[in-house]
Amino acid sequence: MMLSSLVPLQLPSRMQTHLWYMLPNEVKSDDALKKKNALLARTLVRTTVARYQTNNNNDTVVDPRSLKFKKNLYGKPEVDGEVDTTTNYPKLKFNISHTDSLIACGVTVNVPVGIDVEDKTRKMRHDVLSLAKRFYSSREVEFLSSIADMEARRKEFIKLWTLKEAYVKALGKGFSASPFNTFSIIRPVAAESYNLCGQAEGWKFRLLELAASSHYAAICIEGEDDEEEAMTVIVHRTIPFVEDELISDWKLL
Repeated sequence: MMLSSLVPLQLPSRMQTHLWYMLPNEVKSDDALKKKNALLARTLVRTTVARYQTNNNNDTVVDPRSLKFKKNLYGKPEVDGEVDTTTNYPKLKFNISHTDSLIACGVTVNVPVGIDVEDKTRKMRHDVLSLAKRFYSSREVEFLSSIADMEARRKEFIKLWTLKEAYVKALGKGFSASPFNTFSIIRPVAAESYNLCGQAEGWKFRLLELAASSHYAAICIEGEDDEEEAMTVIVHRTIPFVEDELISDWKLL
């Protein structure tokens, strides 16, 4: 991919998240591989955000190298640009997550977003229930204890971890502000969506599978308490693109 190939895109709607992801093993440059996933994550954020920022004079995307970023009071990166006049927060919001084998970036407008990705084959060094009792709520521990099949229990543990991390990242206040055991992520019987218990209501969750179902991806955005509209997610896969000048001036991530 070259910078000239970036095409302007319409911003996500109110209850919509655009999820972009790439697979690091598709990088063709040996030099880029040496710089590892941190470089690719920065590149993915810059090229993704640039797709939603256009030059007024010719309707082309802005140069990703010209984008400016800042951190909020808790260290969460934000776009340093157009501001929502009602909240005084950046209009375009993003969040990133990566494993060794997948990097993802979620984009929303005017609503906080948190994402997390986890490899479905992730192995546990300790017993799943022991870990759950240490990190999860009693309600979640009870749910995991009810699953007799060990492999199914391991997968549910990973799903919960992914969802909980997405929520904490959406809050944007750091993990110490909302420990995992202070809230529960619950999926009602026969329901497709997950609900938050023990914290403010209104948060919307989606759990997806990416890259030929090899990874879980959780997305969390803030909604209104009485808002019944479900979150929709549009998934885009892109190829890794690295250019030294593109990320050399980004010191925040």
